[in-house]
Amino acid sequence: MRQVLLRIPIPGTDHTLTLYGYGLAMCLGFLLAIVTAARRARRDGSPPEVIHNCALACFFGGVFGARAFFVVQFSEQFPSLWDLLKIWEGGLTFYGGFLVATAAVVVYLKVTRRRILYWLDVIIPSLALGLACGRLGCFLNGCCYGDVAAAGPGMVWPVGSIPWYHYAERYLAGVGSADFLPSGPAGGALAGALAATWRMPAIHPAQFYSLVNALLLAGVLSVLFRRRRRHGQVLLTFAVLYGIARFLLEAIRADEPEIYLLGLPTLLRLVGAPDAAAALPGLTISQNIAAVMVLGGGLALWALRRTRRPGLVVERPAGAEHGTPDGRDVS
Repeated sequence: MRQVLLRIPIPGTDHTLTLYGYGLAMCLGFLLAIVTAARRARRDGSPPEVIHNCALACFFGGVFGARAFFVVQFSEQFPSLWDLLKIWEGGLTFYGGFLVATAAVVVYLKVTRRRILYWLDVIIPSLALGLACGRLGCFLNGCCYGDVAAAGPGMVWPVGSIPWYHYAERYLAGVGSADFLPSGPAGGALAGALAATWRMPAIHPAQFYSLVNALLLAGVLSVLFRRRRRHGQVLLTFAVLYGIARFLLEAIRADEPEIYLLGLPTLLRLVGAPDAAAALPGLTISQNIAAVMVLGGGLALWALRRTRRPGLVVERPAGAEHGTPDGRDVS
């Protein structure tokens, strides 16, 4: 973990320019996504300038959606609306960014009369590559951490990191001492005393697993783009594969409560069975969204494979590797 990579003194002042690991990883992922998507479009005979324009919509929509979704999800931690702007502190959710960025890109493509599904297929493999960089940022920041590793590889985070504080507060609550570490000098002194007598348990390297998953998705979807038979096939395959992987990865993460939306305990409480609800585990909000993605994406993919609509079928000349160029809707 290394939240701050570099501090650069500003000449003539007492201030420094701080380079955060999370922010640098996000910027690297965004640039890699633009470059690889533009290259993919050019190789497919389509204008890469469309990707550059989509990138603007994706950047503003993605950052706003990712941060807003996180702040709403953990609203008790953010007393001020200004917290929406503090993206350098970490706290972005992939789902929020993905949904809002996709909506922004769709609006742009619709206004410019481009084939929406075609261009989303171009973008999605690069989105997965950018996601891998984002997970590297999660590792540097310490967020999106794993649960206790009862078996398999595990890692112990340094004193003062986000995972360390999480498990320290869980330990203090378990022994009846306190359920949180206060901020300021008092909290620092308590953390120091605790570190001398208590060792954090090894936890799953969830960020690393998520990074590997995103890289594998990027590779699979890049190959699928060249072999696709329908426009939208890459997008829907991503929804299914990522949904499955995210649902499983949530089982080894410890940074989301299991109380949201479609979780079975919530449903049982709604129908008047609180005792049964208390005896069952719930689903995190990410697992609920993942389940919807898998179900909806799977049904849509099944329907897409059966369709013969000319606008959805990828038409290739005999012997050609790539699809119809440009992706503009001229109808």
